[in-house]
Amino acid sequence: MSEHFNELVSEAKNLANEQRFDESAEAFRALFEKNPGDPLVLRELASVLLDIGQSDMALSLLADSVDSEAPDVSTLRRIATILRGHNRPDEAADILICALANDSKNEELFEETLSLLKQLGREAELFGAESGGHSAPTPAE
Repeated sequence: MSEHFNELVSEAKNLANEQRFDESAEAFRALFEKNPGDPLVLRELASVLLDIGQSDMALSLLADSVDSEAPDVSTLRRIATILRGHNRPDEAADILICALANDSKNEELFEETLSLLKQLGREAELFGAESGGHSAPTPAE
C-alpha cells in the first residue's frame, strides 16, 4: 500500500471522527473506486455508511471485505450485529458460528453466539461447529 493511499484513508477517517460523514463517505468512495477490492477501504467505508444510516450498503461492503479463507472475526461480528438489527437472526447466528470457528478461544464471542443460538433453539449446533473451520457465509440480500 502506498503512503499516499494511507494518507487518504487517514483523512477520510478524520472526517468521520469530526462527524462530517457525507464528506468522509465521499472520500472513501473515491478510494474505493481506485482500490475496489481493498478490504480496509471496504470496512472503513462501511463504518461511515453505518454512521449515516445506510446499513444495507454497509452490510454489502462488509460482506465483500471478508476473506473466505481467513475471515476477520471482528468484521464477521459487525455483520452479525447488522443482521440482527435487520431482524435476520438466523443469518446472524450462521455468521457468528463462522466467527467462532475462526476464533474458538474467544469467550465473549462464545457467549454471544451461544445466547443467540439459544434464542433460536439452535444451541446444539454450536458444539458441532467449534471443532472445524468454516468459510465465511455471505449474508443474503
